[in-house]
Amino acid sequence: MTPPQETGPQEMAPQEMAPQEMVTVVIPTRNRPDMVARAVESALGQTYAPLEVVVVIDGPDPATEERLRAFGDPRLTVIALEQNRGAAGARNLGVERAKGAWIAFLDDDDEWMPGKIALQMAARPPGVRYPIMSCRCKVVTARGDFEWPRRLCTPRDRIGDYLFVRHGLFKGETFAPTTTLLAPKALLQRQPIPKSAFDDWEWLISCGQIESCALVTVPEVLAIHYTESDRITLSTCHNIDMALNWAESVRPKLSPRAYASLLLQATGGEQAARTPAVRKRILKSALRDGAPTPMALTTFLMHSLMPVGLRRRLRQAIFSAPGAA
Repeated sequence: MTPPQETGPQEMAPQEMAPQEMVTVVIPTRNRPDMVARAVESALGQTYAPLEVVVVIDGPDPATEERLRAFGDPRLTVIALEQNRGAAGARNLGVERAKGAWIAFLDDDDEWMPGKIALQMAARPPGVRYPIMSCRCKVVTARGDFEWPRRLCTPRDRIGDYLFVRHGLFKGETFAPTTTLLAPKALLQRQPIPKSAFDDWEWLISCGQIESCALVTVPEVLAIHYTESDRITLSTCHNIDMALNWAESVRPKLSPRAYASLLLQATGGEQAARTPAVRKRILKSALRDGAPTPMALTTFLMHSLMPVGLRRRLRQAIFSAPGAA
């Protein structure tokens, strides 16, 4: 394979930054020059000083190369790939090239508040070897804006249980999208982003198996997460067989109640899961291989009886952020 081609300025001399505390922002992108420019601007605008931004253009894309060249910022490095590797491959390459001991991921269609990195670095919990720092987000949807997650993750929480075991009926109680995450480079070298149907979920689940690794949510709203794009998540995946097969593949890494909640509260809420045969499959697997909580079963019943549009309107009425349309 032809080695990736780098464009942009030469690497900064080591004495210009403190490598042990330096943060590398990794942004994978392709064919969205205006969006990625907004993301890069928010990364370069961080108040945290020892920082570099690595953008990995995942395949031929001259328009994005030209758009990023206009920044002229020595902290920005652009890696232009001749062949597509996918989001996981692009992120892992960014980690490999990173000079920082800490990695922050940013999706090309999202953006950060200026204090995001500084607050996360300051909030790292003592005694945790591999802290994965997240934060609250302003989540922008066609139905309104929300501030997620409503419940924070702490070092006391098992990562898989936090992600999937909800205490309430509505989506957004727990949330840790890739664009919020900051983690040690050493963790990502030990546990790279997997090539998977849901690589962000699977990476967090796998990290939950590592000793002295914890997911920690900073309470401030420090990122803007735009959902109106082509990203595929568990709650927007219309290929229910793919989602359920993936859930089965990660079952050994989850507690029985987390696995049951993944089926009943995450995949069970998707429109594609509303056929009787699929719902029977979900419920059977949750009861046979998991340990459903009463809330998970109640949520599944709500999903079965209540139209998706009505659920969304109720969630908007109860949980939409102040000032949202």
